[in-house]
Amino acid sequence: MSRFDPNNYPDRLDFEAYAHRVRAEELGELFHAAGAWVMVREHELADRLGKFAAAHSHTHWHSKH
Repeated sequence: MSRFDPNNYPDRLDFEAYAHRVRAEELGELFHAAGAWVMVREHELADRLGKFAAAHSHTHWHSKH
């Protein structure tokens, strides 16, 4: 919490509200970046999942009973 200067927010509740806002903004940026990464690699991920599903569907043997 070195980025927060308690002297700027002498009231504990104001300080915590500010900390929550900053944390929410950081998490928003993180999820935005993760979503952008997934969108860029969406085709590659779908292709890999399709190959994985196809490989496992051929190796599954049903019981004859």
